[in-house]
Amino acid sequence: MIGWLLRIASSGFLDRVLRHLESRMSSETQQTQISADLAAEEIRAEIDARRQARAVLLAESGHFWSAGRLGRMLFVLPLGLWWAAVCLDSVFRFGWAIAEVPVLRDWGGAIVTSLFLVDGARSVMRGINSRS
Repeated sequence: MIGWLLRIASSGFLDRVLRHLESRMSSETQQTQISADLAAEEIRAEIDARRQARAVLLAESGHFWSAGRLGRMLFVLPLGLWWAAVCLDSVFRFGWAIAEVPVLRDWGGAIVTSLFLVDGARSVMRGINSRS
């Protein structure tokens, strides 16, 4: 039995097994390296995208009439005026006969609230991120 094992070992069988294991380990190492490189590239791309988005925000923040601000104002100001008129008429009974707009009643409060919450949260996060 020992002689048979020695013949198998000396015939190159163990060399082939070792070469197979080495090539398998090398392949796994290369796959791991490729995965790590891809993850690092994704992180770099995300950092660059955030850097560019921040540059746009900083560029827009200096202008009162930026596209984002103007779009929000065109929506929020008429909605805010309607909402204020409804509230004032409801509380003080001025008799203004303000038109009932179900869409504004249903969605208006949620949209305005979300705009203020999102913009407020963004401002707070920008302040926190700029300090660190």
